[in-house]
Amino acid sequence: MIRRILLGVISVLLLGIAALAMAIAYGRIYPGANSQADSSHRGDGLEFDGSIIIDPPLAMPDFTLRDQFNKSVSLSDLRGNYVLITFGYTNCPDICPLTLGELHSARKALGSSSEEVAFLFISVDGERDSPEALRNYFALRGLDGIIGLSGGEDAVRALGIDYGLSFEMTKPDKRGGYLVNHTAGSFLLDRNGRWIRRYQFGVAPSRIVADLRGLLAS
Repeated sequence: MIRRILLGVISVLLLGIAALAMAIAYGRIYPGANSQADSSHRGDGLEFDGSIIIDPPLAMPDFTLRDQFNKSVSLSDLRGNYVLITFGYTNCPDICPLTLGELHSARKALGSSSEEVAFLFISVDGERDSPEALRNYFALRGLDGIIGLSGGEDAVRALGIDYGLSFEMTKPDKRGGYLVNHTAGSFLLDRNGRWIRRYQFGVAPSRIVADLRGLLAS
């Protein structure tokens, strides 16, 4: 009987620890998830659409990486534009190609207004995603207008902290190939480099376009 009671207590404690760990992880990966959002995003009985308003906006630290043309690009260089950032890698078999395709669709839908928005793809696999590799990948997929950035692993991890980014390489296979598990979704910064929106993976490009059109018109 005592043993059963002890086992029950241990089980409850383990469940509590697991719940706490999940809450902490969610808060780290999706900071601002508890921020107040307007009725077009959630609340008032409407279904959450995967778009989170960061309120108040968060000023994001500057960073510098190399683009697909091997030129140095800093976040501060893009001030005056809205900046939409996503993280990924060119050897990704699923999520990254879909996300890049959606960003490209959003950019095309904005028309001439897209000149006021910088679309950034930051690689979490700098070992393979050299500027040349990014340039070839973007050319092959017709991803014109998107800025591909890469750098050393330490540099990307450092800049990703403030976005709740996490990524981990899987064990290489016999040919040396590997995958990279990473935080998905996109991050929207305003003209002053402040984080104002978080889009979870799978958000329709039309949702992003509607947000950007509203912001650009204000």
